[in-house]
Amino acid sequence: MQYPQEFAKLYIGPSGRPVDCAPAGRTTGAIEGCLGHGWGTMEISFTKNIYIKEREAQEVAALRDEKAFPLSCHGSYFINLASEEPAKVAQSKTRIIQGARRIQQCGGHSIVFHSAFYGKLDPAAVTQLVIRELGEIQDQMRELGIDIWLRPELTGKPTQHGTPEELVELANAVEMVLPCIDWSHMHARNNGSWNSYDEWCRLLELLGKGIDKNVLQRMHMHVSGIEYGAAGEKKHIPLPQSDLNYRELMKALKAFDVRGTLIVEAPDENQIEDVNLFIEAWESA
Repeated sequence: MQYPQEFAKLYIGPSGRPVDCAPAGRTTGAIEGCLGHGWGTMEISFTKNIYIKEREAQEVAALRDEKAFPLSCHGSYFINLASEEPAKVAQSKTRIIQGARRIQQCGGHSIVFHSAFYGKLDPAAVTQLVIRELGEIQDQMRELGIDIWLRPELTGKPTQHGTPEELVELANAVEMVLPCIDWSHMHARNNGSWNSYDEWCRLLELLGKGIDKNVLQRMHMHVSGIEYGAAGEKKHIPLPQSDLNYRELMKALKAFDVRGTLIVEAPDENQIEDVNLFIEAWESA
């Protein structure tokens, strides 16, 4: 892998463009909007479609380079690498590759996606299917000259593939894979546990010892206020309305010298406040 070897620090920013930027404006304007707020990164949303065309991607890459502004993207919501239907698996792989190609053209470092559902299969069997499909995606990306991180996400529901242990296994099996750690999903999929400094440290230790890729200096993470129940994640909510112990999380990240990008997935009405709360908590940790 060529980019990034490691991150110099932890960059914090929003999922999607700042809410006070024009919704239909160019992505360069969204980056400038983030910089105006003092935010250090942004995750572009390709969840429904890849809306940035190649020409605009070149403009985005130029500004990204000029401002040293890390970019990632969230890939399509319509991905299941363990589907019983071969056509859906093929479509999922194509969507990941298309998103990866465009975010690389934008100068980005990672594409995030939810890898699979367990369905009727044993979780270990799903992991092996996902490893196989990610290996094939990696081969196709290399043929196309795409050199970014594939980031399967720690998911918010126990029906979804993506526990920390599964993500470690994926990262060790496929060279271009590193996890996207969604701290709020970990809290939600366990119905409210995993919400203390010691628990956050246990997860960071698992990653640091379990993945031999300097993962703690190459982290990509999501976080938000979250509503949950016995079935896991329900929806993102404003951080002040949630029970997420985010200040202790920031202390754990600092204790482990975590570097990379932290994406705040706040509801639009609370985006600016929530991103700034995480930045303040990081600076005071």
